[in-house]
Amino acid sequence: MKLNLQLFLLIAFFTLIRLLVAPFFGLGVDEAHYLLYGVHLDWSYVDHPPLVGWIHALLYYLFGTNEFLVRLPAIILSALVSYLTYRFTMEFSRSEKISLLAVLAINSSFLLNGLDLMLLPDSILLALVLLLIFVVKKMEESPQPKYFIYLGLVLGFAGLAKYTAALLVPPLLIYFLIKKRYDLIFSKHMFAGVFIALFLVTPVFYWNFQHDWISFRYQGRHVFGSPSIKLETLLTSLAAQAGFYSPFLFAIAFYGFYKSFRERNDFFLLSVLLGGTLLAFCLYSSLYDVALPHWSSAFYLLFIPIGVYFMSLDQGKVKRYIRNLSIGISLIITLALYVELAGKWFSFPDFQSPFRDIYGWPFIAREADAVLKENPNPKKALAVTEWTLASRMIYYSLPYHDEVFVIDRRKDQFNFWQKGSPIGYDLLFVHSRFSSEEILNEFRCAEKDEAKRIDIVLNQSKVDQIDYIWCKNFRGARNDQR
Repeated sequence: MKLNLQLFLLIAFFTLIRLLVAPFFGLGVDEAHYLLYGVHLDWSYVDHPPLVGWIHALLYYLFGTNEFLVRLPAIILSALVSYLTYRFTMEFSRSEKISLLAVLAINSSFLLNGLDLMLLPDSILLALVLLLIFVVKKMEESPQPKYFIYLGLVLGFAGLAKYTAALLVPPLLIYFLIKKRYDLIFSKHMFAGVFIALFLVTPVFYWNFQHDWISFRYQGRHVFGSPSIKLETLLTSLAAQAGFYSPFLFAIAFYGFYKSFRERNDFFLLSVLLGGTLLAFCLYSSLYDVALPHWSSAFYLLFIPIGVYFMSLDQGKVKRYIRNLSIGISLIITLALYVELAGKWFSFPDFQSPFRDIYGWPFIAREADAVLKENPNPKKALAVTEWTLASRMIYYSLPYHDEVFVIDRRKDQFNFWQKGSPIGYDLLFVHSRFSSEEILNEFRCAEKDEAKRIDIVLNQSKVDQIDYIWCKNFRGARNDQR
């Protein structure tokens, strides 16, 4: 299928916007965390498989790092996802206009734009889910060995991207059973594809075998965080999805999901099985704790285009009007968000800025380094008390080569990256106004004093307030037995 001019211009438009905006705001919690995967290359990691870190490492070790380079892989992937979405929609709509509208719709979704700009494991999985659908259809039409190999590669890379990729396997098996393609299930080539997929994910199992299967235990606690079922967390998760994906596109996606059950089309069947399984997992997890909205991103990637298609079939034009209005409003808000990310024109009341997490970190790290250098003790380091601060503090301290300790009770990836114990160090705690005050009182120090306080200011409003607090000769928490 040829890449027509309209599609090229549409993809180029959104790609250019992302390239222009990418350097103008600081890294978020997850962005910095996954970049650190690339800095500390390993077979796998506590909270995710390694592919996102391996991708970062390609750029990091060749060109170094900055906000633009950290976001470049996601921007490239977003162009691929847009193209694949066009191909996907063309398969059942046979309409260039509807397919272009589908591409416009997914590029108008707030959270999908976030994944298009910030490289998360889900950013990779979106492209792989679409590729998986195409590979399965090719296998059905022509069961050549190469398509089984492609299947193994896609599933293997999906497993290297995100643990929930395992949820893609049961719906594939169900699809082949529904279609009565036993010849594909029991083909010798299928066994070869399975072997390729399992071989590709061996780094994850190898690393976890070395570390007492910590990733699987971590994911179990992360997904099922509460021992009891809570209906309110399910409703909160659904409300968050509606807000983060755009309430209008949220409705279109579920309309497409509903309509897909009533149509006989293999692309709809595959989408229901794959996207529905991922959504069901997200909703089930939400019964225990509020699920992160991006967990269900593949569902919306599949069903926003399908919903656009079904709304385009209305002969009375009412649904088409609603479709256009929904996409239009979402697009305007999305473009406004990009402008605000780059320019930061609006002022907010003190300590209520939505940019708190992505603004001021280069300055915070620079000031921390300056205070740290004032201490003549060679055994000194920076410290934070929350993992949410850790990734940014470590990332923005890379130019200064300052050691950073994460002092909390969690067993997570930062425990693997810390080279040794902080006991005996002079620790300079970097403490945000939004961090817990009590935790600093839990530490034993030979001497504790406030070294400096700075305000992070944007448009004459305070975004955050940072305290630099010395804990000389750190001896651990008060209830430690050391």
